[in-house]
Amino acid sequence: MQKVYSATIEIPCEDAEIIKKSLEVENEHEFSVNIYAEKNKLVIKIEANRISMLQAGINSYLRAIKSLI
Repeated sequence: MQKVYSATIEIPCEDAEIIKKSLEVENEHEFSVNIYAEKNKLVIKIEANRISMLQAGINSYLRAIKSLI
């Protein structure tokens, strides 16, 4: 059985739905991502089979969010 590593990122922001739509374009095969907006909060859940891929996913999405906010 292979381990699954996961991280959840919650970012308070007023335009959560717009940012969610912008981030949905990104698609990586090394990790899976679920993005949703809750009121004034953006939530990103990332899962990967390797810790290095989880780190790559986190870095990728944080960079993208930084450019959008």
